[in-house]
Parts: sequence; C-alpha cells; structure tokens
Amino acid sequence: MNRIQTYDDLISEKEELERILMIQKGIIHRDIIELKKELGPVTQVLGFLGKITTKDRSNSLVTLGVDVIGDVLIKNFLLAKTGWITRMVLPFFIKNYSTNFLGKKGNGLIQKIAQKFSA
Repeated sequence: MNRIQTYDDLISEKEELERILMIQKGIIHRDIIELKKELGPVTQVLGFLGKITTKDRSNSLVTLGVDVIGDVLIKNFLLAKTGWITRMVLPFFIKNYSTNFLGKKGNGLIQKIAQKFSA
C-alpha cells in the first residue's frame, strides 16, 4: 500500500484494491467448485445412507405398500431360512430405501392415475 497524497492516488489505490478483490473472489470460486467435485463421492454415500436409514413419508400409499410387501414377501419368503437378526435388520433397510426410491416415482404415478379417473 502506497502513501496516498492526492485524490487521484486514492482513486487509483481503490481501483487496484477492487481488482485484487475480484481476483481473490475468482480464486475462491474456483476452489469451491474444486471442493464440490472432490467431495462428490462423499455426498453420494451420505445420501445413500440417509435413504436406507430414513423413510420417505411424503406418499403414504407407497409407504404402506412397501411396508406390507416388505413384511410379507421379504421376511416370510426371501429371508425365511436366515437368522433372526437378518430377518429384522435387512427388511428395515430395504423398506427405507424402497420408500425413498418409489416415493419420487410414485407421486408421478399416482397423479397420472388420478388424472385418468378425473377425466
């Protein structure tokens, strides 16, 4: 920083500082983009873990259907000869992931069916 003696010195110093600020903003913006790219796999894993540990309750019909199918089909038929821990834990994760997966697609399907009946 130079010693400012005149108004013109002040204006040129301001312009220089604004130029430096713009360069630093660009560097920060590029760094943020690079961090997002590097953390992409981590966010995908966290998203998947969130889907298998929590149910999507936005569509109650999908949730009810997945619960019934999960209890009847998965527990009683597919996992009938497995240990009791497997029969308790695996359906929990499968039902949670299924409600998240079908919840997004189920909303569109239910809207299409409702349009057919209303027309």
